[in-house]
Amino acid sequence: PAISILQYINILLIWVILVLIQKWLKTNNSFFKKIVDGEPITVVKNGRIDVEATRMSGLTAHDLAFKLRSQGVYSIQKVKRAVLEQNGQLSVVQFGEDNIRLDLITDGQINDFVLDLIDKDDEWLRDQVERQGYKIRDIYIAEYLEGKVILYPFEKKKGRLARMQEKA
Repeated sequence: PAISILQYINILLIWVILVLIQKWLKTNNSFFKKIVDGEPITVVKNGRIDVEATRMSGLTAHDLAFKLRSQGVYSIQKVKRAVLEQNGQLSVVQFGEDNIRLDLITDGQINDFVLDLIDKDDEWLRDQVERQGYKIRDIYIAEYLEGKVILYPFEKKKGRLARMQEKA
């Protein structure tokens, strides 16, 4: 009762504008996206736990063991890589398994974390994208799967990738 309907509508409008600005920034600015969402954290690499990374992410030893057991992993020595995702899920690849699908580009933004995982740099990725007739900003998702970069652009171009997909 202390505020009028007009004041309430103004506050609501300001809140909607702030939410829309935040969403736009997350979509168009990788630095802002990292601040808001965070980024995946490698907690196990080649059978060794990165204790500092697990502690910084708030993951206790009990939580890590539980998440590994829930995926059928009973020995850390068998884990090639375990990545704690932004939503708290643990992605696990064991030795002898194929690597998980890695997103090199999402929403036209390069994923530096994944480039570090595969020991590649921005120049390499830009070259791979340009060879297929695109620019980084044109790509909705770029996957790294079995040593190949697979592009899914915002718009279908009748380039080499589109022709290859039509043949398949």
